Amino acid sequence: MKRQLYQVPIEHIEDPTLAYIFSSKREELDRQISLVADRNTPRFLLGSRQLFGDIPPALLDLAKQMLSLLPPAQQAETGYLSASEFAQQARQEIDCYRQQDPALPAQVELRDDVPGILVSKGHLLVGQNTRISMDRVKATLAHEIGTHIVTHYNGSQQPFRELYAGMAGYEPLQEGLAVLAEYLSNELSHTRMRLLAGRVMAVDMISNGADFIESFRMLENDFAFSRANAFTLCMRVYRGGGYTKDFIYLQGLVNVLDYLAAGQQLEQLYIGKITYEHLDFIEELQWRKVLKAPRLRPRFLDDPRTASRLKQLRQGKNIVQIMREAS
Repeated sequence: MKRQLYQVPIEHIEDPTLAYIFSSKREELDRQISLVADRNTPRFLLGSRQLFGDIPPALLDLAKQMLSLLPPAQQAETGYLSASEFAQQARQEIDCYRQQDPALPAQVELRDDVPGILVSKGHLLVGQNTRISMDRVKATLAHEIGTHIVTHYNGSQQPFRELYAGMAGYEPLQEGLAVLAEYLSNELSHTRMRLLAGRVMAVDMISNGADFIESFRMLENDFAFSRANAFTLCMRVYRGGGYTKDFIYLQGLVNVLDYLAAGQQLEQLYIGKITYEHLDFIEELQWRKVLKAPRLRPRFLDDPRTASRLKQLRQGKNIVQIMREAS
């Protein structure tokens, strides 16, 4: 795979902006291929840290502050949708997006080889054994369809593949947008935000040499996670030998809120699977008419209640304030 990767003649590209974008992607793919080869070895954690970077001190402080806010009193169960019931709602949601563009090819598949819910190649895959809490349905649709499928399709309409396959380092912005979609749908709960902060702490612990049991006990005893949640957080981070991607969800949300507080337009971030650090390049390519305007617009942006929430974010409302509001 690496041989094929380096046979792509990027050095022949004369446009400096595109050459830089493609070179960055080739470097990321090189690291990803190495990571696959290093699974279940001590090198895997080091490769993951090279790929995703380390946790910025400010993000670690934010995660600790979030976890210092006590969990809300347990509320009554609202019921669950089965996998097939959720899949039906997802198909209806995609049909609504087809009113914007009938060519949208996205499909919903019930699968027995998928744990949970994920988007792959622009399609929504739902595990047969998945159950979705009733108070998370809108958030899940906004996260998976309104963000991941929308950006994949918008990126597929652009002149080069990287905008839907994903620019180098696109995951933080992509997941930050997806978590923002949960908030704009009014279903970003205190519990969900504690999980995002817990992921940061688990990544910090493995990066500093803690083993699975030490991290599990700290999450359960020091940060008041249930045994099931503490186990899941550790399982996600310790898989393969140490997969440190999970801190990017909170980092991405921080980046998006900073972007909005600076007065920038949210809609432009849905042009494809782009990178926060490369927004200047995206703006340049739009100015040069290389990139087209997004074909799909997230449906939750048209909800009148969304405008009020966006206004507060543009005025500087931060993550801790959002979390206290959700308590």
